[in-house]
Amino acid sequence: MSRPYAIRIAAAIGAAGAVALATQLPLWSMSMQAPQYPKGLHLYAYGTAMTGDVSELNILNHYIGMPPLEMPAFEAAVFPAGVLALVVLCLASPLHRWVLRLAIAGAAIAPFAILADLQYRLYQFGHSLDPTAPIRLKPFTPLVIGSTKSLNFVSTGMVSWGSVCFLAAAIVLLVGARVARRFEPDRTGFDVGRLAAVLALAVLAPSMAMAQSRPLQSRLDAAPRGGTLVIDGGTHVGPIVIRGPLTVIGTNNPVIDGRGQGSVVTIEGDDVVFSGFSVRNSGKQVTDEAAGIKATGNRHRIEKNDVRDVYFGISIGAGSHAVVQDNVIAPGEHYGARPGHGISAWNLTDSRLLRNRISHARDGVYLSFTEGLVVAHNVVTQCRYGLHSMYSQNATFEQNEAVGNLLGAALMMSDRLVLRGNRISRHREGVAAYGVLLKDIGDLVLEDNEILSNRIGIYAEAVPTNPARQAVLRRNVIAGNEVGLALQSTAALVVTGNRIAENLTDVRPLGRALSSGMRWSLDGRGNSWGQYRGYDANADGIGDVPHRVEDAMDALIRRNPLVQAFLYTPAHLAIEAAARMFPLYRQRPVLVDDRPLMGPGIRGSR
Repeated sequence: MSRPYAIRIAAAIGAAGAVALATQLPLWSMSMQAPQYPKGLHLYAYGTAMTGDVSELNILNHYIGMPPLEMPAFEAAVFPAGVLALVVLCLASPLHRWVLRLAIAGAAIAPFAILADLQYRLYQFGHSLDPTAPIRLKPFTPLVIGSTKSLNFVSTGMVSWGSVCFLAAAIVLLVGARVARRFEPDRTGFDVGRLAAVLALAVLAPSMAMAQSRPLQSRLDAAPRGGTLVIDGGTHVGPIVIRGPLTVIGTNNPVIDGRGQGSVVTIEGDDVVFSGFSVRNSGKQVTDEAAGIKATGNRHRIEKNDVRDVYFGISIGAGSHAVVQDNVIAPGEHYGARPGHGISAWNLTDSRLLRNRISHARDGVYLSFTEGLVVAHNVVTQCRYGLHSMYSQNATFEQNEAVGNLLGAALMMSDRLVLRGNRISRHREGVAAYGVLLKDIGDLVLEDNEILSNRIGIYAEAVPTNPARQAVLRRNVIAGNEVGLALQSTAALVVTGNRIAENLTDVRPLGRALSSGMRWSLDGRGNSWGQYRGYDANADGIGDVPHRVEDAMDALIRRNPLVQAFLYTPAHLAIEAAARMFPLYRQRPVLVDDRPLMGPGIRGSR
């Protein structure tokens, strides 16, 4: 092949690649700034879908009577056909100069046609306001390029990289043609050599375009049952469905982009391994409950994936013996409502959720109607609830770290739970800023945890659910909280071997008094109290004087929370002294620990 032909063919392939790449990138974007949205709202237009904060914008648009934002059906149908035609023209451009000119014109005109169509659609949106909407505006036209102000929103439209790709294709063809002319005289026709050089590419164009649209799904469908499919790098269009048994391994960080349509990856059948992928952009409708990865069936292993910008992170259920481990999950905050759970397990049995790092989700790990799950070594931050169990049985939460959520661990309406060796700290914002919330639980073991620097360390209500059950708290460190334990009168816990210290209030009854079923020692071992002032004459490690938690100052705090500012001041000491010296002011103690430990007396979790 001569040099001019090689240059023209290289330019044709480069231009076709640029056009194909435009299908993977946003063609246009708009950002909206307002005081109530400090991070702003963002909208991205692809050839066949709208992504970004679509749900939130549709909620706002409802109040001004604007129709929902969505990709018009006509454009969604025309765009793939137009791209296919342009790819064919680019690949056929070496055949004749008029084909070349047509390809250059098509690639150059495409972004302007797209912007013109977008401006027309924005005009329609701004002039289709419902006159009965709660907030009435005059018709307006958002600018496709530039800024528009409406109420307290400033919207700024701008072309994006997909449109740039079309222009790049035109430039590549033009430059390639001019470079080729330096090596041969211009020709008005085409010869057999030129035809042979490019005909194969033109014939393959439709299959190339089809592979561009859903290549990964085609490979999944063709993979043998029980086999292994390795995907090396690249960005792949979702949603996809994996049917087991099948092992799907990603190398060099392949990305699966769901384009805002339903769950990005759906796993069905049994015995699927899905590992090593970045999963992005699930559907955003709250009612769809779309997920980055949604799995049903038995014996799946989902591991080492990075899941972001989705509604739910990983949703798994209706199966057993699953392993979800070593994933990074951040559903994000780009939804009209609160994001979904990081890991949501429903109707799942005998499974393990291990070493995942979860942030910016509704609940980090949410169990509902599960049996026999182990949740261990996960790190959960910046969520609503770090760990959450509802209607679950025989679950173990072990060696997890929940830090800086609204609530650390919420265990409710469940039975036979173990919370062991976890670090739960810095939950201080909001009305339910608890380290651990316990409500309506049957048998419970809560041991070897560090519950630190929360507004309320442990809140308990209706635990255990009946006298035949037992809830044991042992060897925990409950320290640095505003309230160590806040207990309803329906809580009848066994509290033994714990270190309860440096809280503003160690124990606070939330009724008239604590339950008579509360036990503050077991087998002759009470708890280590930071405020204990007794002694141990026989050096057996047990205080010879019972530890009494009085209620004088705390009773004032409950009546007026501002009194808490006087804790550990001379005023506080005077009140406590008066309560001890004058029986008239002495109230019944909140609790008496007959066997207080002299030292820390516990084995810490870390």
